[in-house]
Amino acid sequence: MSTYADRRDTRRIIVGPEFSISFMLKGHAYQDVRITNISPGGCFALVGARDARLFERGAVLENLVLTHPELPKAPIIAVVSYVLGGRPAADPMEMVGIGIQFLGVEDAAQEAINTWVDAATASQQ
Repeated sequence: MSTYADRRDTRRIIVGPEFSISFMLKGHAYQDVRITNISPGGCFALVGARDARLFERGAVLENLVLTHPELPKAPIIAVVSYVLGGRPAADPMEMVGIGIQFLGVEDAAQEAINTWVDAATASQQ
């Protein structure tokens, strides 16, 4: 069986600083968390190293919302699929990369994400 990393959609779109997400994790609310890329199946986010301990692999992100105006606002259930960086003694200003896999997405929202990614892919070619 392949891992999520092997199966992830190759239609990842690199996005600018105007793209972010909000979500709940273990009772903590996160707002305006920067994402660096998005695909129909997930995204890659940057969080402060001081919070990295909360983002272990398998952690469930509830009520994840894509905050960019071109993307759907339906809440998504997601899971942390991998973590890049972070050390116990890390400078709290450092960032840790979080791979996020979308698990529960409403059909209309998934279709909107797919359409947006397809259009962004076409414009990059």
